[in-house]
Amino acid sequence: MKCHRHREHDAVGVCAACGKGLCAETCAHDGGLGLHCDTLCEQRLRQREPRGDASVGAVWSVLLVVLGGALLYYGYRYSEWSMSVPNLLGMLFLWYGVVLLLQRAAARASGPAQNN
Repeated sequence: MKCHRHREHDAVGVCAACGKGLCAETCAHDGGLGLHCDTLCEQRLRQREPRGDASVGAVWSVLLVVLGGALLYYGYRYSEWSMSVPNLLGMLFLWYGVVLLLQRAAARASGPAQNN
């Protein structure tokens, strides 16, 4: 692959924002977010940067699991019917909280592999 600006130079990497080939001489810039070719692509990469409030999602996931477990306990302990409203809500909250936690774990596991 050749550099998109300097066709006589071989590319040492690609821009993380636009995918163009970059030479080591003048085109490849590393701003800590990956290689980029110009300031516009650097701004695009900064907009994609993960925000610091990612832990809030984990708190909500765990809260859903706990609330679902509490509703299931209440429904089976104090309800006459096995499929009462607390049981149904408890199963729904528990299921959704576990799905969110599994998605977060899968995203965390595949995150470093995508950067290599």
